[in-house]
Amino acid sequence: MMLLSISLSIIIGILVKAYALPIVLRIVGIRNWLYGIFSSEEGKAHGEEMLANLPDEIAYYRLEDDSNEVIAAKILFRLVTGLPDDIAMWAPSAPARFASKVAGWSETLRHYRIPNAMIVGVATLGLMNYSFFSSHNNQTIGNWLLMNSVVILMTILLWKLKHPLARRILNTWIGVAIVAGTATMMWLTINYRLYEIMTFKVLVLAMVAVLPTIIVVDKSWRNRLFRGRWWLIAVCWVPIIAGSFAGSLLIAHDVKPLLEMWAAMALLAVSMFIVCGAIGLAAYILCLLGVRGGAGGLRLVASGIRRLR
Repeated sequence: MMLLSISLSIIIGILVKAYALPIVLRIVGIRNWLYGIFSSEEGKAHGEEMLANLPDEIAYYRLEDDSNEVIAAKILFRLVTGLPDDIAMWAPSAPARFASKVAGWSETLRHYRIPNAMIVGVATLGLMNYSFFSSHNNQTIGNWLLMNSVVILMTILLWKLKHPLARRILNTWIGVAIVAGTATMMWLTINYRLYEIMTFKVLVLAMVAVLPTIIVVDKSWRNRLFRGRWWLIAVCWVPIIAGSFAGSLLIAHDVKPLLEMWAAMALLAVSMFIVCGAIGLAAYILCLLGVRGGAGGLRLVASGIRRLR
């Protein structure tokens, strides 16, 4: 126990020595930010002057051979002793300035355009939480937290998709999911001998014929492969369809099962489109109500602050 206490003391001491000055500098930055929100123009100038003189002050303390933690203590002591003057400077204009800031936030939020990533995230969270709580299986809080954390993280990545790191992480996740899904399908096919079932063979054939749709739908792939020439798409699709019919004739001695499978896939796609569209519309309405409600709430807060004055 004593060894643990000594180890913790050493670790805390090292952390204090390493991070005391950056933490205090962050506190100074927060103080200057508060000056910008609550104080008058004179107060803003005072805060900016202190922030500008801070490097010279630190350099002066270092000339006196003060360590980082001592410098941090001196700066923090000056901040604490100057707190009454700060409050006296903020007090007269703080309510009015805070009310105008809140009103500005309300106006910005009222004209905020809801991004698609937010709609997708809210729809996915709602659907997955509904499935979780309506399930009769013994689900745990850990599973619920993991599920929501993954969805929120995916939403953030979609939100920041233009950032190279977010795009790289998302592409990696999608690649891993595709590989895992393909490996699972192969394992199920071999383990349960699905390749011996004629319906499964026709299903795989229909899916292989439909997979190039992804290339056609995706604009980047379409431009990269076909350069906007739609006739090339038709030319490439003719042998795919012909090969599918030939495969269906070899497997089932008829093209009717293939056509029925395509019809079932089309019906499923339309159903998914309708269901996802309805869920997306509900998520959009929910996001819109949240944004507009938040804007209205901030406007009421600003009005209340002005009335209190």
